[in-house]
Amino acid sequence: MDQVVLYKNLSPPQMNETSLLKKLAVLKVNGGLGTSMALKGAKSALELRDGLTFLDFAIQQIATLNRKYDVDIPLLCMNSFSTHEDTLRITEKYNGKQVHIQSFIQSRYPRIMRDSLLPCPQLDGQDERASWYPPGHGDLYNALLRSGELDRLLKKGKRYLFVSNCDNLGAVSVSGDFI
Repeated sequence: MDQVVLYKNLSPPQMNETSLLKKLAVLKVNGGLGTSMALKGAKSALELRDGLTFLDFAIQQIATLNRKYDVDIPLLCMNSFSTHEDTLRITEKYNGKQVHIQSFIQSRYPRIMRDSLLPCPQLDGQDERASWYPPGHGDLYNALLRSGELDRLLKKGKRYLFVSNCDNLGAVSVSGDFI
């Protein structure tokens, strides 16, 4: 018996789009710093247009879906210890609006020295975060479980989770629903 069904052999879902969207939650992996773009904070806090950030656009995309289909798709932001404060600052203005936003922090692991494979020591005067790193996608399932978010989603009837990086505006859960 084959375990994997080819895409071309899948039958379309027997539910309408709205009933599927009612079971959907969106998770944005939001732990990256914009150091490669000379930023000092969360990459998702980078202003793109008219004072709006990557995170603002992601929130507005979900709010548009919620209005258009009369559903409640929540947004989960899986932050790192370095991006959590920026995320809370940006999402604060959306409290009570068209999208429920929940932030949680992924795990952190010690940076390892190449020559000894021992954890990097924290140097005097150095920010303690320099000795740690966020694992990103590799921590997704563990972080969802550990934070209690997985249980909350299941209790709300959510069965599907759309996952993408926060800075990937082209990754949308419903084809054609860009803002």
